[in-house]
Amino acid sequence: MNTPAPTAVTSCACFACEWRLVASDWKLPTANYHPMTNKRPNLILIMTDQQRGDTIACSGNEHIQTPNLDRLCATGVRFDRFYTEMPECVPSRGMTMTGQWGHRTGVMANGMPLAEGSPTFVKTLEAGGYHCQGVGKMHFTPRRTTHGFDHIWLMEEIPPSLEGDDFLQYLQSVGYDWVHEPHGNRHELYYLPQPAQLPDEHCGTTWVTDRSIDYLRARQNEEQPFFLFTSYTKPHPPFAPTIPFQTLYDPARLPLPVRQPDDRAEAWPLHSAQDYSKWMESTDDNLARSIKAAYYACITQIDAQIGRILDLLEETGQRDNTLIIFVSDHGELMGDHYHWGKRAFYEGAVRVPGIVSWPNELPQGETRQHLVGHRDLSATFLEAAGQEAEGLCGESMLKWACSQPAVGREVTFGELFTGERAIYMAADAEWKYAYMPNGAREQLFHLPSDPDELVNRADDEEAVSAKSRLRGALTQFFRDEGYAAALDGDELISLPDTPIHMGRNRQYARWQNIVGPHERSA
Repeated sequence: MNTPAPTAVTSCACFACEWRLVASDWKLPTANYHPMTNKRPNLILIMTDQQRGDTIACSGNEHIQTPNLDRLCATGVRFDRFYTEMPECVPSRGMTMTGQWGHRTGVMANGMPLAEGSPTFVKTLEAGGYHCQGVGKMHFTPRRTTHGFDHIWLMEEIPPSLEGDDFLQYLQSVGYDWVHEPHGNRHELYYLPQPAQLPDEHCGTTWVTDRSIDYLRARQNEEQPFFLFTSYTKPHPPFAPTIPFQTLYDPARLPLPVRQPDDRAEAWPLHSAQDYSKWMESTDDNLARSIKAAYYACITQIDAQIGRILDLLEETGQRDNTLIIFVSDHGELMGDHYHWGKRAFYEGAVRVPGIVSWPNELPQGETRQHLVGHRDLSATFLEAAGQEAEGLCGESMLKWACSQPAVGREVTFGELFTGERAIYMAADAEWKYAYMPNGAREQLFHLPSDPDELVNRADDEEAVSAKSRLRGALTQFFRDEGYAAALDGDELISLPDTPIHMGRNRQYARWQNIVGPHERSA
């Protein structure tokens, strides 16, 4: 088979347009298919939930153990500046599936699901002959929506019913029907480190891996290429690692979050509301370190399971003809700047791991500084498959992984929410600018000299050129997109300074009609 490789991605302002397969003349530096079998590559997307970009040992974190992510980096290219454009679960996943900005799809926040029938790269792969399997957290609404997958084994954070969650059904079958919150206790305990209620062999992280391995074994002798989406719910809180990972990290040996007193004084209303919602508006140093220890333990637990997937691919001879991309949907502030959660454009929330590994086609053990993000994943997978789709907002990362061209996009952007909660970002090779219309708040950080973002230079006369350039780029981006909600005429919209209110997180198990004490008293 001599199927042509894809052309460069074109953009289209109309999200409603149907994607169609097109031929192409652009080729990878080597063959587009396995040199021995001439098969199209198998494709795997491994996604964690809420994992910071600085939580891989080989990226310079001497406190965490991630031997298998290090192993993946050694066989691929690590993108050090992989920025989630939309640091919240549903929006970032919507962008991953569609390659489209949230303001195009209407997915600007959790609770604003990707519409059924939306064009997705999975549908394009399936139409082009791929078998597509999803495992784990999808965050689709309705929950059994497939968005192009031939089949999904589902495991969500807060399952609504036994029938609506395959992992719950599994727990019933092995005698753990008494576990009401299998991923950890939420509500008031949401951010408090806690022991897992399940043994390691039956926890959600292991179950997702077991199902992924079942699928890979079933496909190893098939001629039809596959796409596998392995999606973990961790290290998203609750932070409930299993034994033996619970005691892996000594909190006293872990560094405190990066912060300074001015962070409290300059806190944006969205960040303060988020801290309140998570019961984390005041956290002492011991608790902060204990949370980090449990968070790191969850990541190392996932790392061990990723090792099982890599081992299986190597044992079955599938590894060389398989493109693996590892990312997280967004990061976690983890106490930096006295904040917790995501929904911010600080590095902890917006920069996530990004690893692209395809041993026979891409460089190995190298790092890139290109500005990439979730909008680039659709184009990357489709290009590797020899397929393409019109209307994408992103570009394939394969050429950047090969350093062709050596320079990528000059500026990348971010957006989340609308109205008084809206936050936006523009970042280039050195500077990051963040803007909140609520009170016309601004942040400007020079990352080479201030990687911890402790010095806001938005009012610094010496940084006026950088601020003007990035603010202007952000404004022009919204003008070009025709996104009127972010603009007042031809400028960024400015709104009155307004407090933001979020209720306390009291999410109780629903699948067995469990209610919280506040509901019983009501």
